[in-house]
Amino acid sequence: MIGLLLVQLNDEDKAFILELYKNYYRLVWKTIFSITHSTEDIEDLINDVFIKLIEKISLIRSFDSPKMTCYIVYTTRSVSINYIKHKKVEIKHIYYIENTDMTKGLGNFENESEIRLIRQEEVELLTDAISKLPQSQKDLLYFKYILDMSDQDIAQVLGIAPSSVRQYLTRARRNAKSLMERGVCNYAE
Repeated sequence: MIGLLLVQLNDEDKAFILELYKNYYRLVWKTIFSITHSTEDIEDLINDVFIKLIEKISLIRSFDSPKMTCYIVYTTRSVSINYIKHKKVEIKHIYYIENTDMTKGLGNFENESEIRLIRQEEVELLTDAISKLPQSQKDLLYFKYILDMSDQDIAQVLGIAPSSVRQYLTRARRNAKSLMERGVCNYAE
């Protein structure tokens, strides 16, 4: 992703960002690690930081060295904290899925692996259904259920009336359910 953004920059900006990357890579790495305590997605997070910096290249160019360092650390902290929040939401939703009884009416299974397999298939069907939705509906569901945003915040981001958010959410959920049910029918055939 960062490579695609670099292609769009002029030579002077490319050189500036590459120099920034070379000079601040270690600081960014250490800052991310100190916040996340994980190396799992650290390279992706470093790319996210530099993508944010590319978006603010004209502002960054106006900073002296100490101010630039502070800005880079602040951006890195922001990206890292957002990553942690996103992970917490993912864990919350995984916990919710695991603790909801999606297997009601499936009969008594002696083997827990069968139940897990059925749950996994349902999650895959839902994921597949959501992936087939229009981008606006995907975004809406992502904002509401992954980022846990309020209706007011969603309305502001999408530029719609706050009173319309519920209606759009209902439509997106219905469309996902419909696609999922069709997926279940196709899977059973």
